Amino acid sequence: MWIVPVKPPFIKTLESKVDLTEWSERSLDFPLFARVLGVRTETVDSDRTRNKQYWKSMESGDPLLVYRSDTERYVGFGAIGAKAQTTYFDKAYWDDAGALSVFTVTDYDDSLDLEPEQVNSVLEYEESFRPCGLSKVSDDRPINDLLFFLDVNRNRVTT
Repeated sequence: MWIVPVKPPFIKTLESKVDLTEWSERSLDFPLFARVLGVRTETVDSDRTRNKQYWKSMESGDPLLVYRSDTERYVGFGAIGAKAQTTYFDKAYWDDAGALSVFTVTDYDDSLDLEPEQVNSVLEYEESFRPCGLSKVSDDRPINDLLFFLDVNRNRVTT
């Protein structure tokens, strides 16, 4: 499971599907319309190196939890789709933010509105934890408990 903090201007390519027919480098892995996010990976500092390693290890179908940094709320849930290295989105949508490692978000559900403390409690994180940069939830954390918690909060399961 991935925790993906999202800041403006990335929100616009997550909230609505983007028309990718103008993207000349689009591979057949990418649909014509998709929700797209990016990761800053193109500098040599340690955070960007970690981001690059994480991005490379993402697999299609991996669940992801979206955290809006500007509102400090978890706002969405989905899965990793296709990945690519490109400047297209950075230039066309993200104001040259430096996010050249991109991925589509599939099965996106934006019905979440959770405080960080709620997710932190389920994952057994420190109460004050706030995501800063792409994060992989460690396999030794109670990921299944979090998935169930998210299903309940999205009205997919009743208790």
